[in-house]
Amino acid sequence: MHSPALTHQMNKLYSSFFTDTNTFDVVDLDAQETALSAYEQAIVLAPREAILYYHKGQVLEQLGRIAEAQIAYETARNLGHRC
Repeated sequence: MHSPALTHQMNKLYSSFFTDTNTFDVVDLDAQETALSAYEQAIVLAPREAILYYHKGQVLEQLGRIAEAQIAYETARNLGHRC
């Protein structure tokens, strides 16, 4: 199921979570976990949306979960995302 509207909404809601810093306070960590949960739910609804896996990878990377992030990025690439 290709859902551009879902992808757009997810990007709009969670793009602010992607920063260049690896230091988080408790609020930011909670926000990252919320973003991760939202991307996982979106992937259930639209499992062929490469961009969702890419953004999930970004969140995982910021949480220090590098191996999981690499898997998400690889899935995004396999679905056609250039990352």
